[in-house]
Amino acid sequence: MVFYSSRNKYPIILQLIAGCALVGGAGYGLAAELPNAAAVFAPGKVWQVHLTLSPEEYAAIEPRRVRGFPGFGPQPMPPEKPVAQNRDVRRNNFNTDLAWGTGSIVIGGHTFEKVGIRYKGNGTIFDTTRSIKKSIKIDLDRDGGKGQFGGSKTINLHCGVTDPSKLRESLGYQLYRAAGLPAPRTALAEVRLSVSGKLDKELLGLYTLCEDVNKPFLKGHFGDEKGLLMKPEGLRDFVYQGEDWDKYKTSYAPKREATAEESKQLIKFAKLVAQADDTTFRKEIGQYLDLDNYLRFLATTAFVANTDSFFGLGHNYYLYLHPKTKRLHFIPWDVDRAFANFGNATQTMDLSLKHPYGGAHRLTERLLAEPNTGEAYQKLLKELVSTTFARDQFFKELEVLEKVVKGPRERDAKAATSRRENEGGFGPPGGMFGTPPELDAFIKARTESVTAQLNGKTQGYIPQPNRFPGGFRPLGGRS
Repeated sequence: MVFYSSRNKYPIILQLIAGCALVGGAGYGLAAELPNAAAVFAPGKVWQVHLTLSPEEYAAIEPRRVRGFPGFGPQPMPPEKPVAQNRDVRRNNFNTDLAWGTGSIVIGGHTFEKVGIRYKGNGTIFDTTRSIKKSIKIDLDRDGGKGQFGGSKTINLHCGVTDPSKLRESLGYQLYRAAGLPAPRTALAEVRLSVSGKLDKELLGLYTLCEDVNKPFLKGHFGDEKGLLMKPEGLRDFVYQGEDWDKYKTSYAPKREATAEESKQLIKFAKLVAQADDTTFRKEIGQYLDLDNYLRFLATTAFVANTDSFFGLGHNYYLYLHPKTKRLHFIPWDVDRAFANFGNATQTMDLSLKHPYGGAHRLTERLLAEPNTGEAYQKLLKELVSTTFARDQFFKELEVLEKVVKGPRERDAKAATSRRENEGGFGPPGGMFGTPPELDAFIKARTESVTAQLNGKTQGYIPQPNRFPGGFRPLGGRS
């Protein structure tokens, strides 16, 4: 499959091959200038990262389950010391507190002192219960500094606990970008951790370094960062809840306070989707939603079989309300569960392109029922399958990336084995749904299913309504 850039027609495989020469070295000396974003996310780049925390800070950032939550998965390890009451904490969707700590990071030879460090994730926290390798968020200016790396104050290190290939995020985001969507860039990182008296440059393993969705990201993709960025949670479809914006804020989760104009626009959009007659919906939807962006987001999310998404549990995506056009744009996030890595793999590899969700999904159904939009989606699918989603070149590109990741992945596995860790801490190896299919097996099965669907021979697999993939039902929390 040839991945074509959304801005030009040169196959990304050429960029990947060129970037492989960067693998293995820090790339920047202590005296060198800090790299820009293009250098940080250069194709094939593997960064060397060293985190250092004091024993007190290391104990403080351990995940802590809040009492009263139903028993779900293994309990987090008991903390050695209680967390100070004034410590900033992020509570995830399973009522587990993830506290901020303070430490230092050396990345590519550049040292940043007194940075904020915490673990990140929802299900990932349970999957890594028996491992010291967890997903990590670094805030370089949390204590008032001006530190930036690649033009961003935030470094996201995703552990890939449920992904044996360690390539799902890189390939997933690459597909979204090649399909013409705003999506984070990635690099790889080998991360080591030092804790005085406990760990001395312990290799945690191979991570995906993921570009943050922030103001520089918005400026680069939309030409304007002043719009409203949201990271919804549990927002699987748009329901009208009246004219009070306070009723929407929890699920929409705006990154700043919405203006009166912005909140009014979002409420009017929800009302249009939920209550407008077909004629009004068809006439006005383009005033609220960037239709091309949505169709590309739907097509790519369905193709990569990413059911842990907006169409599944209503999370792992951003919304951006553009300040000039007043239209909503979708941005993918957390795609480590893509490529049939969430639920029954055999079923998910046959996921429907038109109905990649269980039950009803009013926005998608209303859009595809409109003849012009439905025809535009079918045309887009055929175009993407012959270019961005084409089969043969995909294997060549996968082979290139496999060479990049081979050594770091082997060292990752060796480090976990030496610590006698079960990396998939909840349930079987690979996490709650077991080991996912190999990427080459996925692409063979997926392209066959897609071809059959486009030829009208099958509608593909339509998930069960009101269930997690695999028949698993949520027990609570924000999901």
